Amino acid sequence: MHLRRFILGVVAVTPMLSLMAAGASADPIAPAAAQAFITSAGQQLTGIVNAPGSDDRATQLRTLVNQIVAVDVVGDYVLGRYINIATPDQHGKFQDLFHQLLAYNITFQIKAYQGLSFTVNGTKVQGDDVIVDTTITAPGHAPADVGWAVEEVAGKPQIVDVIVAGTSLRITTRNDYASVITDNGGNVSALLTAMRAQIQKLSSAS
Repeated sequence: MHLRRFILGVVAVTPMLSLMAAGASADPIAPAAAQAFITSAGQQLTGIVNAPGSDDRATQLRTLVNQIVAVDVVGDYVLGRYINIATPDQHGKFQDLFHQLLAYNITFQIKAYQGLSFTVNGTKVQGDDVIVDTTITAPGHAPADVGWAVEEVAGKPQIVDVIVAGTSLRITTRNDYASVITDNGGNVSALLTAMRAQIQKLSSAS
């Protein structure tokens, strides 16, 4: 298992919606504040992953992700334009499945990792985001260069996108979900079915 896959598993569902559509407020953040936020988050991440034993690590990591990522608005971003055709019931079921996928992905991916190292390299401003560049390493795995896009959301720093090996996870996830829906005639229920199948697969493997 590659380190990049672990990062994808932990934050594959952490891309960001246009926050105004979700009723939240997003504002630019100072680079120093973004870097301090990601430094703290990285320290918490490595502390959880590297702790002895494994019984509570997945639960602790899920809690951390919920604290540092605007998870509730993520689902609406990856649903994209199809949020306008989803019924309220479909939208609610989608969000519930989305949260379950996050939990199972983290639980599944975390098993293989200990000795994780998280290094903050610097920041750059990109539009309204501050990208905090980091390098994540673990014994037996190639280093992963990860960029964390940070904005101020509802008055606090939040991760709004993750860039792994130059790939934006918010765009990749949205495109993947859109493909499932379009391949099934624009039917949102097809995506829900696919998500349930993925949860079942991860649940069986965890």
